[in-house]
Amino acid sequence: MSGGYANQPASWAGILSSSSSTMVTQKGAVDFKVLVDEIERLTALAKSKIAGIRSKGSAMSIGDMFDLQMAMNKLQQFSEMSTSVISAMNTSINSMARNVKG
Repeated sequence: MSGGYANQPASWAGILSSSSSTMVTQKGAVDFKVLVDEIERLTALAKSKIAGIRSKGSAMSIGDMFDLQMAMNKLQQFSEMSTSVISAMNTSINSMARNVKG
């Protein structure tokens, strides 16, 4: 299979605790750029795999197809997880706001 493990997405532990890319700033604000950057990276990876398969034409291999399927699966899972995280944060903030109103 083409590709390699160098193109694998960072784990959430790495995203949340890495000093170079954290989701929560020192002031407590949430930086969604980390999520957007990872989704853009995975999208570019999937597009490059599609372009590679397209350029091979009928000479593509089963390995290429599985590699593309894996890339698309990672993109879908990360997108879904990001949506769930943002939705949970929104629900939490709405709940806090409701409690503040009294």
